[in-house]
Amino acid sequence: MIALPWLVLDGGGSSTQAGFVFAFSMLPYVLFGLFAGVVGDRYPRRTIMWITHALQVFAALLVPIWALAGHPPLLIILFAAFVIGTARVFVDAAVFGAIAAIIGRQHFSQGQATLSAAWAVGYLAGPALGGVLISLIGAAFALVAEAIMFTVAVAMILSIKRSLDADDHRGHEPAWAMMKEGLAVIIQSPRVRAYTAVSIAWNLGAAMSAALIVPLLKTVLGLGSTPSGIVLAAGAAMGLLVPTLLGRLLPRFGAARLTTVATAVSSVAIFATGLAPGFVVALISNAVRSLTDYTILSVVIGERQKGVPDRLQARVGISGRMIAVMAMTIGAALGSVLADPLGVRMVFVISAVIVGLVLVTALPIVWRVERASHPNNPTA
Repeated sequence: MIALPWLVLDGGGSSTQAGFVFAFSMLPYVLFGLFAGVVGDRYPRRTIMWITHALQVFAALLVPIWALAGHPPLLIILFAAFVIGTARVFVDAAVFGAIAAIIGRQHFSQGQATLSAAWAVGYLAGPALGGVLISLIGAAFALVAEAIMFTVAVAMILSIKRSLDADDHRGHEPAWAMMKEGLAVIIQSPRVRAYTAVSIAWNLGAAMSAALIVPLLKTVLGLGSTPSGIVLAAGAAMGLLVPTLLGRLLPRFGAARLTTVATAVSSVAIFATGLAPGFVVALISNAVRSLTDYTILSVVIGERQKGVPDRLQARVGISGRMIAVMAMTIGAALGSVLADPLGVRMVFVISAVIVGLVLVTALPIVWRVERASHPNNPTA
């Protein structure tokens, strides 16, 4: 999150180029999402996860190895981001199916929230550790720590003994037919379609500013690597609150209402982060923004996957994420392109406005679907 964009800026790169690191890490979802979904439903998910994590070890080591001879060029940095992102696509596809196999579809929102908390532990330690390592040994060699943790992940995945595959696994279906079947659920199911629409709209706006958080902290606010890492780590820590938050609020207020409030707060928090005068305001506003991000992602993904059969979990999950990431990639690329001519702060303002527009565009679709599904429930 912090080392690769920082490396670009240290090499004299612009905010636009640093923003493209984020876009390149997301691009594989667009290119390989459908195929990854087929792989995740057809082949053993545990095997997929450890092999792709091993590929991430290689990608993470590429930059520090290159740095032994000199500063890595932009092309190598983008390549490393792309390979790590490609491996993550296949990991995520397998994980969608694995969650459903472990806890069942009806508890997917809570399961997704718990997984978000697990991610938050890494995102909490990662940026903070990254900031310290960058100041001690430089951004390139800080990636050795990433490679080590990917290696630990491989060992942990190999320790899983139970099956993570669907009981009604159908491994001999043609690949194209499997892709088509997964997309058909998204198109034909009102619930899946509605939450996918929210995901597209929200990710498009939110990614414009997410891609520029490091340039904002380093270039605009003039923060060093350690305080920048603290800002990002504090935001990640908010993910630890999401399982408890959703466990209490989701049954009481319903998915539509909770998503609406979180989206409104997200818009305000993005605006405040972009106009932050210094470290303290950036720390608080980015933490609030991260809390809403984790909440929206957990609810949208969880509610979407409830309407998906077990044997289609990987395909629909990764297809939905592919569509969302396509919007995210477009948003990140657009924000990066606008960063230099308009300024990073103005891009944050535009991002906040677009996220606010989700309240009047995509969310009404969700409200109609929830009311149709629960006509007697006033919180739906």
